Amino acid sequence: MSVLQSRPVVPHTQASCPSCQTRVEYPTQAVSTTTAVQVQCFNCRTIFFDKVVQEQPAPRKPRGRKIGTQDNPLETKYYDVLGVKIDATELEIKKAYRTLAIKLHPDKNRDDPNADERFKEIAIAYQTLSDPALRKKYNEFGAKESAPEGGYVDPEEIFGTIFGGEKFVPIFGHISLARDMKTALQEDDEEPETNPTGQKRILSPEEKAKKLQKEQTVLAQKAKEREERVAELVKTLERKLSIFSESATSPNDWDVRRSWQQICQIEAEELRGESFGVELLHAIGFVYSSKAKHFLATQSSLFGVGGWLHGVQGRYHVFSETVGTVRAALEVKAVFEQIAAAEKGGVTPEQRKKLEEQAAEKGMQALFKGAKLEIESVLRETCDRVLNPESGIPQNKLVLRATALEILGEAFMSAQKDVPSVLDSDYVRVETQSSKARNSGMYSR
Repeated sequence: MSVLQSRPVVPHTQASCPSCQTRVEYPTQAVSTTTAVQVQCFNCRTIFFDKVVQEQPAPRKPRGRKIGTQDNPLETKYYDVLGVKIDATELEIKKAYRTLAIKLHPDKNRDDPNADERFKEIAIAYQTLSDPALRKKYNEFGAKESAPEGGYVDPEEIFGTIFGGEKFVPIFGHISLARDMKTALQEDDEEPETNPTGQKRILSPEEKAKKLQKEQTVLAQKAKEREERVAELVKTLERKLSIFSESATSPNDWDVRRSWQQICQIEAEELRGESFGVELLHAIGFVYSSKAKHFLATQSSLFGVGGWLHGVQGRYHVFSETVGTVRAALEVKAVFEQIAAAEKGGVTPEQRKKLEEQAAEKGMQALFKGAKLEIESVLRETCDRVLNPESGIPQNKLVLRATALEILGEAFMSAQKDVPSVLDSDYVRVETQSSKARNSGMYSR
């Protein structure tokens, strides 16, 4: 079998010889503007000029932000309507509105058929920009969602509503994962990672330094927010535990202990009705209980061996939770890949709906696992500071704190839900099996 020779791929331009009318082609010239080149016909050897237009790569369309910021609003229509800058003060906005309201009032412009509409427009702009809360929403989401009745799609608010609500904020603060999602949506279009030819773009030293500085600034800001968050949670938890630690004479002061247990159970009862309330209580209770037991075992066992064992158990828990979160994220990715493949191959509305429901359920599980991982991390740091032996607090007071923390954790972990949630895979599996049995006539009440 003969071996065929190959050659590098070189773009060619087609032309027609003006003398013999033969169709020819020649390597496309590496030029960036319209130019003329000399070409020799292979057939009659005539040399002629040909005009070449080098195609330019299509300009990259900006991705566009989905959420604006206060310094860089998603849109500026209302500011333009009032004729003010985006950083205008409330007084400047008010003055601009008064001036326009007098000038454009329909009573003074009866010959203008658009007077009513223009006056309504400046009224809406003023109503939005004069209210700090509405102005913030307008800057982030634009006019479509800026009306007081508008439905804002704010990741921070959605996260706060789904995972616990405001009642859980004093316990673990605001989930930063939501803020990170929002920040990602607020970022301006970045420089492309590849050049027009598809090759990876090499950053200049100045660009690398700028990128590194930006990353360091973001990390520093996150560290500051984390510190402030934990410091506030420490104060709140210390005040709560002082109900027991400042009243009990010892860990076995049964009267105070029973009162504290009732207080903890009441709090658990109030919190369990919130969105994902029981799941969050179990996660919080586990950290509280394990940290308290770790401290008490360290204080009571020889050379702190008991505390060391609890520490190993805690590290294993963190590892397993991390693995579970990654696995949940991969499952979500797999479902979206199934949806994409199904769309290419053709899919019925019923099949698509089923896949979307699976994606929604697995997505919610992944979000909860990610939020739970963050919450437990913050709570571990909070508990370590509350029970810090080097804090200057007498050891007997720290023991009482740890005792109160353990009781609180056990009360949270004992919380039970009225209706199982989608996160209860065991319940879903058993209920599905029961439904199949009922449908087949094998199940009797």
